[in-house]
Amino acid sequence: MTKYTRICLEEREKIFKLTGENYNQTDIAKKLGRNKSSVSREIARCTCDPLGYLPDRAHLDSIKLKQRNTALFRSSNLCKHVVSLLQQGWSPEQISGRLKHENNGAGVVSHETIYKFIYSPEGQAQKLYLLLTRHKPKRTRWFSRKPRKSHIPESASILNRPKFIDKRNKMGHWEGDLVVFGSLKGSNVTTLVERKSRFARLIHNKSKYTDEVIGGIAKTISCLPNNRFKTITFDRGTEFASFRTLGIDTYFCNPHSPWQKGGDENFNGRLRKYLPKKFDHRNLSQYLLDNIEEKMNNQPRKCLGFKSPAEVFYKQNLQYVALDP
Repeated sequence: MTKYTRICLEEREKIFKLTGENYNQTDIAKKLGRNKSSVSREIARCTCDPLGYLPDRAHLDSIKLKQRNTALFRSSNLCKHVVSLLQQGWSPEQISGRLKHENNGAGVVSHETIYKFIYSPEGQAQKLYLLLTRHKPKRTRWFSRKPRKSHIPESASILNRPKFIDKRNKMGHWEGDLVVFGSLKGSNVTTLVERKSRFARLIHNKSKYTDEVIGGIAKTISCLPNNRFKTITFDRGTEFASFRTLGIDTYFCNPHSPWQKGGDENFNGRLRKYLPKKFDHRNLSQYLLDNIEEKMNNQPRKCLGFKSPAEVFYKQNLQYVALDP
């Protein structure tokens, strides 16, 4: 993709000449190698002036428009007003929209200009970034990237998961996730939660590599009573890429939809009581996780009629044993 560049003075002089020769905007755009919309906006700069389009004046107007941002903003009383609204918890977009509303749609200042002021030397000196929802001292720029090929086949989409699983009436359908700490490259925890009983298993991993994570899940599955592990639902993290080695029906949530495995998400939130985000991952061990797991599985849950997950899980599995031939 060609990088966008602003129209220069030389191009403006060509536009002036071509318009004088009665070329239309489409032909002018082709001769300049520009988009027709860019030429249209450029010519519209001076349509209200009786002298029509003049390249020198259009060029000066463009420079003023480019430089108006933070310099003009800092020199006006508008600055104090905007800062006071930031201190009240308003976002730049809310401030910009409200100002336009109060001025009958006239754009007083854009949210982008407010952000530029916040991260300008003057705004940094006042630490205005602390008034934003996310207190980032430096502004992050996002660039579009070519999407990676997904490791998840369409057949594994949660949309194809049997609907009866949503009702939580039958045992053996699980949800899985990864809980990480300050260092993303260090030890982490796989959480597995059975949908009906809310019974959970915690697995210590030394890394996020898929072989490590899926290997731990496979070992845990083999240790469960009567191997009552029928399906599992993950999010789309690459740590679950080798899910096929589990040998069970596996499903994945839609992108950015962790609520589709809400039982595990709820469990992870309660787990943070014992393992907060600032927990030193070097102190993780399976022994520690086993103790936490036992404690949480024996806590009564309102959604279970104040029975514990362990009571519901093992009682159900005993019934399964009785039904087996």
